[in-house]
Formats: sequence, C-alpha cells, structure tokens
Amino acid sequence: MDKEKLIKNLEIIEKHLERNEKWFQNPEKKMVAFDKEMTLWNNRFMKNIQEIENWMKEFEKRMEG
Repeated sequence: MDKEKLIKNLEIIEKHLERNEKWFQNPEKKMVAFDKEMTLWNNRFMKNIQEIENWMKEFEKRMEG
C-alpha cells in the first residue's frame, strides 16, 4: 500500500472519530448514571433489610420470653 494513501486513510479515520467522539463517550456517561442509581437503590434496599432483620430479632425475643 502506498504511504500517502495510508496516511490519507488514517486522517479520514481520525476525522471520523473526532466527529463522533460524543457517541463513543455516551455509553460511559450512561454507565456512570446507572451505577449511581443502582448504588442509591442498593443503599435503600439494605436499610430496609436491616430494619426487617431488627424486627425479626425483636419478634424472636418476645416469642422466647
């Protein structure tokens, strides 16, 4: 392959990638937002689970005593 042709093709690819850079970064931004949302959901879920476990421990104490 001719060097000039190769350089020209690489320049075309570079231009295309620069133009579409936002498209390539979009999945990363969505993953960050998804991860943040899932962390909040998990924190709420774990808090609810802890409340249920505490209630069950209290119930067991009352049933034994």
